[in-house]
Amino acid sequence: MSVRRLNQQTSAVLDEVARGVALTVTSAGRPVARLVPIRAETSALDELVATGRATGPAVIGPLPMPPLYGGESVDVAALLVAGRDGERW
Repeated sequence: MSVRRLNQQTSAVLDEVARGVALTVTSAGRPVARLVPIRAETSALDELVATGRATGPAVIGPLPMPPLYGGESVDVAALLVAGRDGERW
């Protein structure tokens, strides 16, 4: 669609876009812009679930905190590093 058509028939062009048509605007035969319909506001996760590329959460709401192990003197980071070192090799 040319810039001239967009300028002269703006309402008709926007109606077309609102119906779901994506249009490329050209100037002197070269593409310069795209007019695309605005989709309903959905999250990236909703889109991935809709296309089958992800699954939704199994639990809705805040996740429960894991149980506390050991005391304040336990260096959890060191235990994690040691455990991971054992798994990698």
